[in-house]
Order: sequence, then C-alpha cells, then structure tokens
Amino acid sequence: MITIIINKIKRRLDTNYLTPVAMPPSDLLRNEIKERGLKQTDLAEKLGISQPFLNCLLKEKKKVSIELAIRLEEVLDIEAEQWVKLQRLFDKIETRNKTEQSLQNLNISS
Repeated sequence: MITIIINKIKRRLDTNYLTPVAMPPSDLLRNEIKERGLKQTDLAEKLGISQPFLNCLLKEKKKVSIELAIRLEEVLDIEAEQWVKLQRLFDKIETRNKTEQSLQNLNISS
C-alpha cells in the first residue's frame, strides 16, 4: 500500500503541474472590512473577540473555527459554512504544497 502511495506521489511530482493556491479566509475578511468601511476594533467587539485575536486572524496566525464562523455569519451575513469551507480548503492546499515540497527535497525519484 505504501509503495502505491509513493509511486502516485512520484508521478505527481514528475508532471510539473502548477501548484494550487487557495484564498485564505483572512483575504475575504480583509476585503469585507474594507468594503464595509469597518474598523477592526468595532468588528472585534461585534464578534465578541479581542482586537489582537482579530489581528492574528488577519495575519493568518489564527484559523477560523466553527464558532468564529457562526459569529462571522451573524455579523457579516456570510454563511458560516462558507467560512469553514474556505478555511478547510486553504489548510488542505497549504498542507499538500508543504508535503509535496518536502518530498521534492528528499529527492524522490521514480
């Protein structure tokens, strides 16, 4: 089983495909703040979180949890499911890219 997985990874690394990029939830949040003319301190208060936590979220040092997604839905009227999906997709692509880079660094050859 491991050999099959390694061979699939080798084939993917050899195809020189474009590295997928995902939009982090912080990009959407930053855009919403700008478009709505919100102040970060006001948004943090409405969300019931600290301003430093919001700042970490915007810098991608914190992730959108399900609880936070629900709060964002209530405040910004963007469905919680969208926030969760965006975070999950971002995490998946980031992890995949790091894993593939790590495997390339190991010089796995077919």
